[in-house]
Amino acid sequence: MAFVIGTAGHIDHGKTALVRRLTGQDTDKLPDEKARGISIDLGFAHFDLGFGAPIGLVDVPGHERFIRNMVAGVHGLNLVLFVIAADDGVMPQSEEHLAILTALGVENVIFVVTKIDRVDAVRLRDLREEIEIFLDGSRLVNAPIVEVSNATGAGIDTLKSVISARLKGRQTKSAEGLFRMPIDRVFSVHGRGVVVTGTVVSGEIRHGDELAIAPDIGRFRVRGLQQHGSDVASGRAGERLAINLSGGAPSRLCRGYVAVAPELDRSTDRFDAQITVSALIGGKLKGGLQHGQRVRLHLGTAERRGTVALLGARKTLAQGVSDFAQIHLSEPMHALTEDRFILRDEQGKHTLGGGCVLDPLGQKSGRRSAERAGQLAAVLAADFALAARLMIAQRSGLAIEADAVGFRLNLQPDTRQIMVNATDDLLELEAGSAVWVSTETQLNTLIEKVKVTLATAHALHPSLPGLGLDVLHQRTASRVDPTLFAAVCARAIAKGTLQSHEGIFALNSHKTTLNERLQTAAQELLSALRTTPFSPPLQGQISADDKTVIAFLERENSIIRVTANMFFTAEAFAQAVEKLALHFADNHDISAAEFRDILGTSRKYALSLLESFDKSGRTIRVGDRRIRGHLGGEKPDL
Repeated sequence: MAFVIGTAGHIDHGKTALVRRLTGQDTDKLPDEKARGISIDLGFAHFDLGFGAPIGLVDVPGHERFIRNMVAGVHGLNLVLFVIAADDGVMPQSEEHLAILTALGVENVIFVVTKIDRVDAVRLRDLREEIEIFLDGSRLVNAPIVEVSNATGAGIDTLKSVISARLKGRQTKSAEGLFRMPIDRVFSVHGRGVVVTGTVVSGEIRHGDELAIAPDIGRFRVRGLQQHGSDVASGRAGERLAINLSGGAPSRLCRGYVAVAPELDRSTDRFDAQITVSALIGGKLKGGLQHGQRVRLHLGTAERRGTVALLGARKTLAQGVSDFAQIHLSEPMHALTEDRFILRDEQGKHTLGGGCVLDPLGQKSGRRSAERAGQLAAVLAADFALAARLMIAQRSGLAIEADAVGFRLNLQPDTRQIMVNATDDLLELEAGSAVWVSTETQLNTLIEKVKVTLATAHALHPSLPGLGLDVLHQRTASRVDPTLFAAVCARAIAKGTLQSHEGIFALNSHKTTLNERLQTAAQELLSALRTTPFSPPLQGQISADDKTVIAFLERENSIIRVTANMFFTAEAFAQAVEKLALHFADNHDISAAEFRDILGTSRKYALSLLESFDKSGRTIRVGDRRIRGHLGGEKPDL
């Protein structure tokens, strides 16, 4: 099992010395760190406690000027060693680091009292009381306290035992989900290219896999993987990992970007969240957190400037108070639902609080609506089915793409499908290459609107069979994705709610009819056609009303069109087929002239009929003559 632990605590309280005692490795590697004796940036080491894999250890700086580096180091940890020097006790950065750990939801913490060789027993007893007061009211009030000396090694074995016990009681992070790794270091290796490192927070990655660097860096293949200096074939959630990227990477790639599975290659410049103003740092907020306040936001290893818009009725959040808010960022970043973040003041001097992302794609419109508040509350309560229904209702009133549901709720496709299948009203609908999530209620509402549109069209134009899909879409719900609209209509047809013929949609009850005047015209036209059955008038010779009548009679199969402007009554057409069949009973082939004479018509009509028969397979043209056709290997009924 692989674990990653980290340090926290005030400057010069012995964090780096403690890491050196535990691992034998010095994490202060920058020249300034050596010269000044303080940690400026993150340090990385590892040691073995018999878990079958080395334990990664992230050493964070304690100086207030480097809090941003500290925040970048504490995400994704299994355990934190919170260091307090026996001679100094609780100090300002102790308070701020505790506020940060609380905001990030870190609960597996060991408080390590260092420099015990410098104080007496009375001071140690008083310090324990001081720590208990320090932790009063926090979730860490019952965390273990271990006393050590980095100088003499006293208590180190006890600390290792407590670390082992705290880790044994916890599971390693699941490899479920898609791969994500906030990047904390970027460097180049001669002959191998760019390497990025970080702590994997979800999923798994293997040699040769494709990954993306978000936001907007690009796609890469994994050229190689290392853990603690050794080549490995894969890395998974909860592990420290170095990834060698194939190909070049832009110079702007640095700490703060995120290596993700290609499916998660999205970014945001505003997200909705629940935020909580810290109650652990007294006297530094000067009236609480204000609506519209500018802040610095830390999420994973990223830092952004942003503005807080409170979504509730409050204009100010006092210490210890939580509410929904939208964070508008100065530039895009990668974030997912349930990601935790830290808010600091605009100058980066004080921690204000933190929060949890509830929707990585915050919407400008309707962000303060009751429906939006209900959706965010549902996500906060992990009622993702309710959140999906409210999301559908708020965004479009019909459906939302399944990929967007998955991304906004941080659900993998299989988890999303399980949720949909387990919820009576939710369903997934395929439309072209996309999958949409909707509800029976929403789809039925749309179909009712479609019925109203069709009923209106039928009433205005009873002689017409219905409406084409494009017209139906424009008249009913033009803002709905056209492919989705088509899929909803197809679903209604499959359920027997609507009917469709050759792309024309109609109500099931619709039967085409003519008004009294057009019915008279239809009878007159049929009568005229029957008078000269094989020499009918061409369409250009009839009136505008007759064109409407012809279209109606065609749909009713009362007349058969053989060319763009020539048609015969169904009876005449059937007689022509019968006469041709009688001819073929005694003859091998037929010419246009012979067929003209059989019908007693002109060559124009005879040839048009034969060409129609050619298209249908009733006849086969051979030179200037026709022979009886074959369809599917059998002689057709002529």
